[in-house]
Amino acid sequence: MNQNTTESTVAVETLDDVPEHVLRGLPEDVRLFPSAVDKTRLGVWATKSILKGKKFGPFVGDKKKRSQVKSNVYMWEVYYPNLGWMCVDATDPKKGNWLRYINWARSGKEQNLFPLEINRTIYYKSLKPIAPGEELLVWYNGEDDPEIAAAIEEERASARSRRHSPKAKKGRALPARRAAPRAPALPAAPRPRPAAAGHGGGGEGGDPQTFA
Repeated sequence: MNQNTTESTVAVETLDDVPEHVLRGLPEDVRLFPSAVDKTRLGVWATKSILKGKKFGPFVGDKKKRSQVKSNVYMWEVYYPNLGWMCVDATDPKKGNWLRYINWARSGKEQNLFPLEINRTIYYKSLKPIAPGEELLVWYNGEDDPEIAAAIEEERASARSRRHSPKAKKGRALPARRAAPRAPALPAAPRPRPAAAGHGGGGEGGDPQTFA
């Protein structure tokens, strides 16, 4: 066996790698620091108390076909009626925003955010209160989790209320040739991006998890 085998070096993210527009776009209650779940990456940490139910977003990135995406670490898949499944890819930091730096939780106990799709746009919503000094970590549970199901239903009720508001009704009364395309009927949980090696995605005990 060759004892001089060279191990590949994994690049470690630093604040110097973060585009200026990302730093400017950080909310006042979070900051970027080295992640606790992935030593090679930066993470998003609370600097002030974040209430349960607070919504962040949208997640920003290039819209691409799945075959055009080189890494599944920084992307979500969203279904567009006229395009099919498309990826919102933030692999290039210059194309994304600060949500790109939120890492996967390694277990349900660590999770404090969940993803939510509203009008084909991805948002993150706090699942529970987040204390100063905690890292923001997201996980995809779907609607099987009672709390997440309740939060999604809350968003659906809000969407129904907006659609039936006087302003919305006035907009629908416009001639068809002037009306804007209709938004999807209800917000839903987004299709998950697969957990990838090096992204901090793993289950209890550190076993990697993937999604279909």
